[in-house]
Amino acid sequence: MLTCRAVWKKLAPLARASSTVCRQNVRRAGWNNARTPLCVPVAHMSTGPVGGGGDNLKYALLVGAAFVSGITYAVITLKGDQKRHVERMTEISSRKQKSASQIQTEPPAPLETILEAAAAPDAEAVAPSETAEPPPVDEPLAEASAEEAAAPLTDAGVEEAADSKPSLPSHAPYLLIGGGTASFAAARSIRARDPGAKVLIVTDEPDLPYMRPPLSKELWFSDDPSVTETLRFKQWNGKERSIYFQPPSFYVDAEELSGAENGGVAVLTGRKVVHMDVRGNKVKLDDDMEISYDKCLIATGGVPRNLQVIERAGEEVIKRTTVFRKIDDFKSLDKVSRNTQSITIIGGGFLGSELACALGRRSTETGLEVIQMFPEKGNMGKVLPEYLSNWTTEKVKKEGVKVIREAVVKSVSFKDDKLEIKLKDGRVVRTDHIVAAVGLEPNVDLAKSAGLEVDSDFGGYRVNAELQARSNIWVVSKNPVSEYRSCLGVLFVLQMLCIMLCGHSAPFWSDTFLVHVAAERSSSAMCSSERMKSLAINVGRKNEKRA
Repeated sequence: MLTCRAVWKKLAPLARASSTVCRQNVRRAGWNNARTPLCVPVAHMSTGPVGGGGDNLKYALLVGAAFVSGITYAVITLKGDQKRHVERMTEISSRKQKSASQIQTEPPAPLETILEAAAAPDAEAVAPSETAEPPPVDEPLAEASAEEAAAPLTDAGVEEAADSKPSLPSHAPYLLIGGGTASFAAARSIRARDPGAKVLIVTDEPDLPYMRPPLSKELWFSDDPSVTETLRFKQWNGKERSIYFQPPSFYVDAEELSGAENGGVAVLTGRKVVHMDVRGNKVKLDDDMEISYDKCLIATGGVPRNLQVIERAGEEVIKRTTVFRKIDDFKSLDKVSRNTQSITIIGGGFLGSELACALGRRSTETGLEVIQMFPEKGNMGKVLPEYLSNWTTEKVKKEGVKVIREAVVKSVSFKDDKLEIKLKDGRVVRTDHIVAAVGLEPNVDLAKSAGLEVDSDFGGYRVNAELQARSNIWVVSKNPVSEYRSCLGVLFVLQMLCIMLCGHSAPFWSDTFLVHVAAERSSSAMCSSERMKSLAINVGRKNEKRA
């Protein structure tokens, strides 16, 4: 078939060209003799000698054979495709029937047989009564026999039901540990480059991957009274969306990931990786299940810190303290803010300042007293120059927040249904609830079992410039340490500067565009602290004029 087609492709142009040349020669000869022939001889239309028709016959046979072969090939191909389609549809329908039959319990026939066997001792027990002989004492009663017969049936039914349940995948080509923004972004990038990739995300949280920034910003400014249930907010462009990156329909069930033909992203919620075997390329979950992988990403983020004076203060103090990090923390703090008179936020970083502004806005409506205290001279004093720190502190005060600067907590106690916070300079603050926003500790629990290096100064995983800890293990976590850390840290600070100085009461992430452009054009220059300070001051002045 392929040979005929190739011959046809080679001979057809030659035949057309030769026929055209013959016609042109005959017409040219007729014009030269001052007459046009009424018909063109067939012999002159051929490339063979005049009067010979053998080559034309061969050519006609060759064309006919190629045509017949093409038709035959098309018919065979269409029939094969139709047959494969029917087989595929049959396989899908049989798969559904098979899964439905696996859920069913044992058929009734074996059950009747077992019950008849269980009732057999009753007949034996009745027979001695007819002969007036007492039954033996050691003879088991009919009820006991029925229970003994039912016991193995129940065990078998449970085992069969357990076997019929789909099992979790034992292997994942791409394993992502952690269910935060980094894991979702990695899964999306992997699928963009490999549409058939199978990605498994393992997270110890009960929720699908979601955005954490709105928990301390946009959700607090929503007018919807049921925002704690819907978790929807308005973006800077006015459009409303959920904090979840994608709806549940976007993800593949973890049990079906191995058999997914087109791949997909599956999420194991409520599971924690407790051990990592780097040499064996596998991990162990908290339920002793093992999952092997080809490539792995550690994106476990950080664990919120708490003050030691609070941890040592007792159960009553800990019960009235919120360590803000997850969706449940947002819901509980929202409930507390509606049913209490005063809240004190300890910490002057990004999270503490954002929560202070959010709760301060609510204080104008409910009369809630919001206090923020920190050991620095101003808000975000550890990352901002003094000029910008003072400017930010004034913005927080305008939201109705009482700011206590240079406040170092000495002790916390519970007296007369109030929390009493004593500072080292002798000041005392009485409040109903405490929010501890004093930073994060890098989550490096897997470092010991995996044998990964942890930096002694910053506490994060040690990685190379490509964020690799091993050849097939990457780390995107809190404070990953590499030789490029200084430049990355400066870029992060500049992004946060534009966020906080954009002129809005609630910061928006879109205002980091200026910093991205500046970073791309002068990345080497931004590694200098003087360059960072001058750029930050200029951005602050520009946004102050805009406000």
